[in-house]
Amino acid sequence: MARVIVAMIGASLAGALAQVLMRRGMQQVGSLETRAPVELLAYFWRALCNPWVIAGTVMSAVFYFAFLAVLSWAEVSVALPLTALEYIIVAFLGIVVLGETVPTLRWAGIVLVVAGVVLIGLAGGADGHPASKKEVTHEQPSP
Repeated sequence: MARVIVAMIGASLAGALAQVLMRRGMQQVGSLETRAPVELLAYFWRALCNPWVIAGTVMSAVFYFAFLAVLSWAEVSVALPLTALEYIIVAFLGIVVLGETVPTLRWAGIVLVVAGVVLIGLAGGADGHPASKKEVTHEQPSP
């Protein structure tokens, strides 16, 4: 379970950083205010070419591949809730990097979500025991 926690902390850091980088890039690109197809294409092209958005996309890929590794070690009912660790990380990054303010009520919600994640982690697998890797056998068809 320790490698799952460590990998999910790393994945959550990458995922949170991805969101903050993409937000920074989209602040530079500006608000989407049109529905005209040609203007939409131009807008999304500007977004795709923005270095902050590109960096955020790379960090999203880091998150994705770390999460794939975790899914090979733990049940999805354990792995997916651990992604909620991003909430606390992104709140701190939002304050430090983007200069956002996080009101007390939002912090309370983040604490409740993280507390729920801790409870899920303590519960382990569906049988009440820590999640374990189940062996899968692939039988060869008879000729």
